[in-house]
Amino acid sequence: MERLKKFMTAVEKTNIFIGKMMVGVTLLAVFVITFEVTMRYLFNRPTNWGHELMTLLFGIQYAMAAGYAHYYRAHVRVDVIYASRPLRTRAFLDLFTAVFFFGFTLVLLWTCWDFYWSSQTMLAGTEIFGIVIPGERSLTDWAPAYYPVKFMMPLGAFMLLLQGIVWLIRDIHIAITGKEMA
Repeated sequence: MERLKKFMTAVEKTNIFIGKMMVGVTLLAVFVITFEVTMRYLFNRPTNWGHELMTLLFGIQYAMAAGYAHYYRAHVRVDVIYASRPLRTRAFLDLFTAVFFFGFTLVLLWTCWDFYWSSQTMLAGTEIFGIVIPGERSLTDWAPAYYPVKFMMPLGAFMLLLQGIVWLIRDIHIAITGKEMA
């Protein structure tokens, strides 16, 4: 039981850490878009990289914040039915909907991994010192690599899956005992 609690704590602390890191990513994206808008509309000097970097940063934030949001159970649910029920009933409702959650999350993880891997193994013609570097790159002048950003998608889906497992364990415990785990 102690190993299980350590696993659950590690997953939750990791998702909280990632969520707090995403605040920094969001602030950076806001700074970049503010800079881009200022350069574009006040100085008539738009940047090549501003809009693309902002899009990539918000993509990272969106992909990686899912586990953090699930830790706080911030995803959509029908609170009209759910909130007024006793703890044990809510646990049974969560166990029922867990089937849909895990089905969705496993498909998300699979497709995100496939999406990332096709980007990672793409030959985009980048060479450094005569060595071909695989991986998808943007077609803009700036040409950032896309595969590191696309890796955040399966990583975020995996963290969401792990957080879902933690909630599943908690819900099973509540459904059986009627009490939250200590």
